[in-house]
Amino acid sequence: MNRNPEDWKTGSVMERMECIECITSEEMAALDLNCEYFGLSRLQLMENAGMALANEVLKLRPSKVTVFAGLGNNGGDAFVASRILSCRADVEVILLGRSSEIKTEIARRNFELCRLSGVRIVEIRDSEELKELKERLETDCILDAMLGTGVKGKLREPYSTAVDVINSSDCVKIAVDVPTGLNPDSGEFDKAVRADVTVTFHKPKPGLLREEAKECVGKLVVRDIGIPESFEKLAGPGDVKITLRRDRYGHKGTHGRVLIVGGGPYTGAPALAAMAVLKAGADLAFLAVPSGIRETVSSYSPELIVSSLDEVGRLAERCHSAVIGMGMDEEVASEVVKIVSGKCDRIVLDAGALGAVDAAECDSIVLTPHRGELKRYFGIDCVEAAEIGEVSNLAKELNATVLLKGAVDIVTDGTRLKFNRTGNAGMTVGGTGDVLAGVCGAFLAISSDPFRSATSASFITGLAGDICFEELGYCFTAMDLIERLPLAVKKCTELR
Repeated sequence: MNRNPEDWKTGSVMERMECIECITSEEMAALDLNCEYFGLSRLQLMENAGMALANEVLKLRPSKVTVFAGLGNNGGDAFVASRILSCRADVEVILLGRSSEIKTEIARRNFELCRLSGVRIVEIRDSEELKELKERLETDCILDAMLGTGVKGKLREPYSTAVDVINSSDCVKIAVDVPTGLNPDSGEFDKAVRADVTVTFHKPKPGLLREEAKECVGKLVVRDIGIPESFEKLAGPGDVKITLRRDRYGHKGTHGRVLIVGGGPYTGAPALAAMAVLKAGADLAFLAVPSGIRETVSSYSPELIVSSLDEVGRLAERCHSAVIGMGMDEEVASEVVKIVSGKCDRIVLDAGALGAVDAAECDSIVLTPHRGELKRYFGIDCVEAAEIGEVSNLAKELNATVLLKGAVDIVTDGTRLKFNRTGNAGMTVGGTGDVLAGVCGAFLAISSDPFRSATSASFITGLAGDICFEELGYCFTAMDLIERLPLAVKKCTELR
């Protein structure tokens, strides 16, 4: 051991960071799931993280390393590191819980490899055992891999006592990803490990950069684990999982009341959007259409609650989100947008309502044009990737999220950017755009983030289209697409 612990503590957090682009814990969880979906396994990412962690520890040339490991993937990273470090040092793993309770398959696999490599493992079942451990704890380096980004509220036992034991040691303390007890996004803590070094992966979590977190973070080291930057811009099931939330104690309306306003010569367009709203998981879909087609639209499904346009203001007050424009005259759509945006703060503008975006006074606006509409309403001829910047600038100028439909969907709010590659040529059939607008409205009803809602809607609708293709080839309709939406949602939300 040839490194003084004080060497790690100099300088402010911001001074030590060459790049301060962050990723929240929720975004990182989504990215992990997306990587698995794209073929970059989380098992490989865990191996890469463990190797990066071990290399950081080896800089200290320790004789003995003590690892405090939790039951999640944070502990899994440390199991990998322990296996690697055992070739060069005496390693002991203090497992906070029973090995049978390890939560994920990849963490369990690495725990078994750690055990087979001969690493000494002690399973701690209560805080009293930790207090006894404190009396004999002699080590050169402690790895804190107990909770990582999984902190919610105050620490429970035995983690609270474990933090006390770690902080009482005068050895070098290295936190894995995030010091246990520190909120990774806000930097807040009640009690937390006071690390000399925090080794975080891919990008820093925002809480690590807060000045008040400095005493817990120590020196912040960011290590690459092999996730290409381009993967962050691909829509995937991880985006869907963090968008869709179900409250087991919810009631009718908890998971979204959505208003759909549309129709005119095209009576089916608003009905398709409304049925998509329901199949995407919203609880209630209220339709407002011209009085002349009300009976026709009502006949499409007994699940649709159909009213006339003169009731649109009353309905907007009851709903979490609104979808406007499908099959609708532009002048009528403009008047509707003015009424609805004053009563409902989350709106999706499609088709005939796209030109009325300036009339919308909302915090959350999603536009769903195809390329022809982008040129018609906004003067942007977007064909190649070079024009993506123009779409991004448009979103920023309008303070809206643009979901540009195409062979590859583009979603941007002027700051963030995602590409969606699900979907196929069978989705050129009429009505699929109405379905996408409805799905977007359903997701926007339960999410305060229009960018995330649009990204998830794009992915889910395309995935439903791919399921249609697997079953039916290219010969499917918008109704076929709607019927596969629940399966597409299920495929995403069941991923672990």
